[in-house]
Amino acid sequence: MRRFVLSFALVAGLAVAPVALAEEPAGAAAPAKPAKPAKLDMDDPDRIVCTREHVVGSNRPKKVCMTVAQREELRETARRNMDSGPGLPTPPSGVAGAGG
Repeated sequence: MRRFVLSFALVAGLAVAPVALAEEPAGAAAPAKPAKPAKLDMDDPDRIVCTREHVVGSNRPKKVCMTVAQREELRETARRNMDSGPGLPTPPSGVAGAGG
């Protein structure tokens, strides 16, 4: 299969080569270059990012896709939940080093 693909690419390249190498008349205008695809803006909040996350009880990871904004909101919510939790338990008053 690999040989077939390589040979097909070689034959297609040889078929196009004479057309690409043909000399254009002096009065002909140069063909316009195709527009480059827009670069992905890494700061774009609507950019979708996919990750593979391990699921407890399974050997197969799960593909999770979210936008950057959704991922930041999830991270911020988790941080707020950690900060507003009950905190560390206070030691009983009879324990050495207790403030009471």
